[in-house]
Amino acid sequence: MNFDHVALVSKNISASVEWYNTNLGAAVLYQDETWGLVQVANVKIAFVVSHQHPPHICFEVSEKYAEANLAGKVFKKHRDGTESCYIKDCDGNFIEFLKCPKEI
Repeated sequence: MNFDHVALVSKNISASVEWYNTNLGAAVLYQDETWGLVQVANVKIAFVVSHQHPPHICFEVSEKYAEANLAGKVFKKHRDGTESCYIKDCDGNFIEFLKCPKEI
């Protein structure tokens, strides 16, 4: 398992991406109207709209890990072809598990 990204809810994806680029020197990895992804100091930050994704942290997991530890969870396909599922921790915070095509 590897850390992949943290996701923050944004009121305006373009403005969030611009702010992080201008103020923190973030590299823009992807941007559209409902989702943005930047990288700052080797950390990926996703900007999401609240009606599509909750704020969350994301870990990249192998197929083997997913089968052993996330059995019965529904993995949803994303626009980039990846698949993930969400669970909640004991405090109600969301954790996303992103299947990785390579072994981790």
